[in-house]
Amino acid sequence: MITQENRDDLLEKGYTVVREVLTETECDQYVMSYRKWLDCFPSGTFPQCKFSLIQRYRIGHMEPTWSARLKSYPVFSQLWHTDKLLTSFDAVAIGRPPESGQEEFWSPDQCWLHCDQSIDREGLHAYQGSIYLEHCDQDDWTFDVVEGSHQHFDDFMDRLGKSRCTTVSKEDLDWWSERGCTRKRVACPKGGMILWDSRLLHANVRPVKGRIHPERWRYVVFVCMTPAAWASEADLELKVNAYNNLLLTGHWPSTGIIVFPSRLVEGSVESSIVLDKLPDIARTELVQRLAGILPYKNSGDDAETNLYIPKFRKVN
Repeated sequence: MITQENRDDLLEKGYTVVREVLTETECDQYVMSYRKWLDCFPSGTFPQCKFSLIQRYRIGHMEPTWSARLKSYPVFSQLWHTDKLLTSFDAVAIGRPPESGQEEFWSPDQCWLHCDQSIDREGLHAYQGSIYLEHCDQDDWTFDVVEGSHQHFDDFMDRLGKSRCTTVSKEDLDWWSERGCTRKRVACPKGGMILWDSRLLHANVRPVKGRIHPERWRYVVFVCMTPAAWASEADLELKVNAYNNLLLTGHWPSTGIIVFPSRLVEGSVESSIVLDKLPDIARTELVQRLAGILPYKNSGDDAETNLYIPKFRKVN
């Protein structure tokens, strides 16, 4: 699945598009499952979300989510040169067409560019991923990036003076532009997957008014996998608790794990059907290893001996 071009893109641009991670038939099946789930909400309502991201309702443990997540496992195995990985229990994005009057269109003053890597993480720490169940053109709900920004991460964070970059100003964008970094909207084919370096400035971005396909929804499954060898006992305890209680996590699968609460924001609508147990696909031996429930056996091969280890730095 991963080509040399993909690897070159990740080094130079900070992101890449991997094609045919899912078949179109698989995409249609998963979308149908999410549509049936949406039908369980009261008429005229929609799940609690932010920029189409849904991080509650146990959506990260639904059958279509685990099905898509597992399809990305070979991609991450090739990236890290190991099959011994841990996975995030990440969000799903469902974006309605703004043409229906229920969502806003993109506007120049909208900017959610951010970076998920904190200042204490040095160098590469993860490749994050988003699997597209619907085709996505540049004018649709899509992926917004500052191409090449990962190469200047340390300098920017020192300039910013904060532990994390959660928002950017016009001055920040000018700073990136002076270094040859260009802001772009990234298209992705149905069944494809966008991968990006965790140091990259990125965001979800809304559809452009007058887009070519005004009826198009957004269905995206987010996933990140990193080597299991990076995780501490404390990290594994958090993962096991999240898995057993059907909780969602942030992007980090092995270190610095964040577990989202199950409670909804006040005023959010409840579904008439709540997932009360893990689906069969999430109970396999492979999934239990990816979730940190079962340990991996140490084979002592060269790939394990030479495994890339991320670095941390002290921050004053």
